[in-house]
Amino acid sequence: MLEALKSKTILYVEDEMQIQKSVGDYLRNYFDTVFVADDGQEALESYRKYHPDVILLDINLPKRDGLSVAREIREKDGKTKIVMLTAHTEKEKLLAATELNLCKYLVKPVTPRHFKETLLLLAEKIISENENSEVAVLAPQCYWNETTQTLWLEGSPVELSYKERKLICLFLEKRRQRIAYEDIMVALWDDALDRKISVNSVKNQVSGLRKKVPVLNIESVYGIGYIMN
Repeated sequence: MLEALKSKTILYVEDEMQIQKSVGDYLRNYFDTVFVADDGQEALESYRKYHPDVILLDINLPKRDGLSVAREIREKDGKTKIVMLTAHTEKEKLLAATELNLCKYLVKPVTPRHFKETLLLLAEKIISENENSEVAVLAPQCYWNETTQTLWLEGSPVELSYKERKLICLFLEKRRQRIAYEDIMVALWDDALDRKISVNSVKNQVSGLRKKVPVLNIESVYGIGYIMN
């Protein structure tokens, strides 16, 4: 679901030029535009000029540290997503940043996996804020594309059967509502009204989906059916 970032801009603040170039090139694979700044003061100037959707900055920066930059931005802007880079030894500084509504802390050195997880988190937040999005967030790093009927888990599509796709659509339609076995039968089997479908058949379908996508919060409702929270 990283496609959600393709139309977004990011401001990357880093004072080490080699790292700035390497990470900046990486970010250009995912964002429409990448602005860069070398220090905290330049970061604020770039923010005021470009109004980026995302800001990625270090706590330790020349001229203005990352916390003071984030704090000044948050005085008037609670929407821009901010990701802070920090070191293991800066726990006290992190405690001071709890009121800044940061999307994520990334501890240096940042592994490729953690960087990718952060991008997925940003994409998830952007998708969640888009009320007209065709993509539904089912769980962390788990998305359902309504148009293509595709389920994505940790950046990869999940192979689903016809009935499993129908089941996800039903759970989304009735999200946080109890769904009776009978309603699932009608939704999954086209001829459910003409022949008897067993409750075990329904349970097998739900069990199969749970095994493929264990992050889905599908709960059994004793004697009734299921609910997805």
